[in-house]
Amino acid sequence: MTFTDRKQAGQQLAVKLKDFLEAQGLLNNGNVVVVGLPRGGVPVALEISRLLGTPVEVLVSKKLPYPNQPECAIGAVSSDGVVVLNPSVPRTEQWNVYIEDERRQLLSKTRQIESEFYTLAERQPASFEGKTVILVDDGIATGMTALAAVETARKRGAKKVILATPVISQEGYSELSMCCTVIAVSVPLEFQAVGLHYANFMQTTNDEVVMALKGSAQFKSNGHLAKN
Repeated sequence: MTFTDRKQAGQQLAVKLKDFLEAQGLLNNGNVVVVGLPRGGVPVALEISRLLGTPVEVLVSKKLPYPNQPECAIGAVSSDGVVVLNPSVPRTEQWNVYIEDERRQLLSKTRQIESEFYTLAERQPASFEGKTVILVDDGIATGMTALAAVETARKRGAKKVILATPVISQEGYSELSMCCTVIAVSVPLEFQAVGLHYANFMQTTNDEVVMALKGSAQFKSNGHLAKN
């Protein structure tokens, strides 16, 4: 399956999520929080928020890179300092020192990015306490950054965490389904890269994230389903 762009992918995912929430009795109870994982997950989350009638939130999670190989991730760190690691990472003293150093740097970076998004949007982040939190990304391969976000949502008091994405690898789906509910439009047999499942996969900008945060603040309260 190929999506036109993140907006169209988000619209398809929104319908699937709405049906799931209705079936679970979670729709229209005023306790749903939609969270985009910046940057690419935010335009997808915006369409979900539009349908459910609730503002978009953001939660920043970054890859923890292999030493001297920034394109290769061994884990992820969230804006709350939550760390997830690939089980194959050695737990020697040398590796522990490296991971802690990277965690501190990434914690500072992710906190700053998340804070700046809300500051520029002139908004305060919503509480996750006791809420059903829907974490949204534009696609998931290994799921490291998504898993860090899931654990962070729980740390912030989420009652239920749902991970939603237009496309996810079978490996990612199997792994993440063991720790939370995963809703996806497509789980292809062959998965090489998220971008290959989009006709238009232009990079989402910081300005687009801020605009989504600011604009979605006007969406109708999720106590009542928004009209199309």
